[in-house]
Amino acid sequence: MSTITNDQKQGLDPEFEHTAVPKEYRKSFSSVSAVWYSFPLVLTSAVIGGVVTAMLGFKMGVAAILTGNLLLCIIVGALSYLAGNTGENFAISAKRTFGQLGYLAVSGLLSTVVVGWFALMVGLTGDTMFRSFGANLLFMTILGGVLYVGATFIGIKALTILGYIAAPMYLILGIVSVVIAFKNGSSDIIHFQPIAGVGALSFGAAVTMVFATFTDSGTMTADFTRWAKNGKQGFFAAFTAFPISKFLAEVIGAIIVATGIVLQPEATGGDFIMILADAGPFLSILAILFVFINLGVGCTHCLYNGAVGWSHMTGGKMRTLTIVLGIIGIIVAISGIWNAFQTWLNLLGLIVPPIATIIIMDQLVLKRKNDETKKWQPLSFISWGLGALVALTVNEYAPQLSVVVAGIVSSAIFFYIGNMFTKSTSPNHA
Repeated sequence: MSTITNDQKQGLDPEFEHTAVPKEYRKSFSSVSAVWYSFPLVLTSAVIGGVVTAMLGFKMGVAAILTGNLLLCIIVGALSYLAGNTGENFAISAKRTFGQLGYLAVSGLLSTVVVGWFALMVGLTGDTMFRSFGANLLFMTILGGVLYVGATFIGIKALTILGYIAAPMYLILGIVSVVIAFKNGSSDIIHFQPIAGVGALSFGAAVTMVFATFTDSGTMTADFTRWAKNGKQGFFAAFTAFPISKFLAEVIGAIIVATGIVLQPEATGGDFIMILADAGPFLSILAILFVFINLGVGCTHCLYNGAVGWSHMTGGKMRTLTIVLGIIGIIVAISGIWNAFQTWLNLLGLIVPPIATIIIMDQLVLKRKNDETKKWQPLSFISWGLGALVALTVNEYAPQLSVVVAGIVSSAIFFYIGNMFTKSTSPNHA
């Protein structure tokens, strides 16, 4: 006879922080995909799409956007396929590849980084409301943070509902902004050239920029796609996000910049909030709602990742960790230091792709039979360290290349060679 948990008594669904999601609790494809395709439909994507276009021109910019999204499709799609098959969250999955204690380093890093992104977007909520509408910065920051923590506390169900609302809202207001931009600027976007004096950006660096924004939560995709009924649905749920929704979100920003109406596109990219704010009272009201709903998607997803990860590592409950981490994130946002650590978050993002690659190589490509009682899996850590070193070296000395591609390819090679070496030196090797 099944027992009813305290969460269920309160009308909340279990979140399965410490075990795989049972088959009877798996969700429909539309529910799981709504969680993922709504995530990249955020203003940050429009900003990045615009920045890339300002520096590369429209044709090359869109090509870089598509390339980065296809790379995300491969990495996040593969991890989502695994999660749909096993029903396990990222922390549980990482145990198999990095060890019973080793996974703490990997899960701890990513679960902390995503909370950093949560704090950054809470701060951005207040900052956007202040710059665009003259609202009180402190009040709007706290209000946004409290709303986002409340939504995350409800769990995966709230992320799904928020996705159903946020995704069409982004597309509708994004298209409205494009129409306004065409009206006030140039419609010859295809021939838009890089803006002189804004700085150089290589194609490879642009691909890294597109990929890097979802390096962290993309690697932790299992927290979302473990709810899929099977591996195939897990993959296609991720596919709705990468390349589809993230590509659309970034191309909207690219088009807005290519019309020539943005004054400093190298900084603000295709952020279209100001376009809506200046387009009359009705669109201004919609824009205010949009800020909270849109940034709310990013905040709830990141906080959910962090809470699931830390709850498994500490043996606690996802909802308890949501409140604790949410309060920490709001305090960081209020302090204003979120402005200072975006560079560090991006830098940490460079060493994350090898983690995803190693899990894929270990569990999907090579299908290694690891001793899951081991505290550490040395090959995984060696491959991660070498892959991260290659990525950081490329970032320092050859940033015109794609840093994420360097990290992904090198870590895959290191892991493959290491696996061949360990098999050949194994006492049981024939």
